[in-house]
Amino acid sequence: MTVLDSFEQLLEQSGGRPFVFDHGDMRTLHFDHKYVQSAMSISAPDKLLLSYTRAMMGFMLFQAAPKHILLVGLGGGSLAKYCYRHLPGVRITVLELSADVIALRDAFMIPADDERFQVIHADAATYMQAQQGNIADIIMLDGFSADGPAEALSTSNFYAACLRNLAPGGILVSNLWDRPDFLVHAIAQALAASDWRIWWCRTGDSHNCIAFFARGSVTPAFRPVMLHRAKKLDARFGLQLSELMPSFQLVCDRPVEEPV
Repeated sequence: MTVLDSFEQLLEQSGGRPFVFDHGDMRTLHFDHKYVQSAMSISAPDKLLLSYTRAMMGFMLFQAAPKHILLVGLGGGSLAKYCYRHLPGVRITVLELSADVIALRDAFMIPADDERFQVIHADAATYMQAQQGNIADIIMLDGFSADGPAEALSTSNFYAACLRNLAPGGILVSNLWDRPDFLVHAIAQALAASDWRIWWCRTGDSHNCIAFFARGSVTPAFRPVMLHRAKKLDARFGLQLSELMPSFQLVCDRPVEEPV
């Protein structure tokens, strides 16, 4: 049986539910035949294989010492596992809407819940609206349906709730996939008359656009400082963040018609 035949058989057997596909040392998560939702090396399950996941760890450029990270979207647990292993002093909470995805956590070697790691079966949009603020230092948005970013997580109201729930000095990180225009059309209302700034970049080997929301003004020293931090983080974690710096762009201080 060929690799393609094996995949097609698993797709048919899945009955429309998320499923796992192994090919050599690679294990991938699929919702259908179109996209790879997550990828894991079976021999190195905590490694960040996809460039966009390494880019999302760029929150450390802005906030190097978080106490609590909240992730929206479990998938194959790449970011959750990486943070759990490499940031041992950090508490990690994951919100996942799909019970079927959570049921695959053992296949992706996601740690069991403990005193600093928890996976919650919840609708992130409802969860965020119900919180009273100051719940996490870092919020990472990576919640996807089979066709792209989940619609309920792609509204200005949801982004406003996320920003409201950040602790002082907190950072919101979002995987916008291939939709940088989304920064304007869905987030502008959340940032109106505020001091939030959005930096975004594209990953080197994919179409993913990663956005970072941070408070404060921007000075001419920003880029040199960030490049210095990126090189230090690369030396420690091997995230290749310094390769992203040339593509870093700032969305203007107030909502505009397109990123600059």
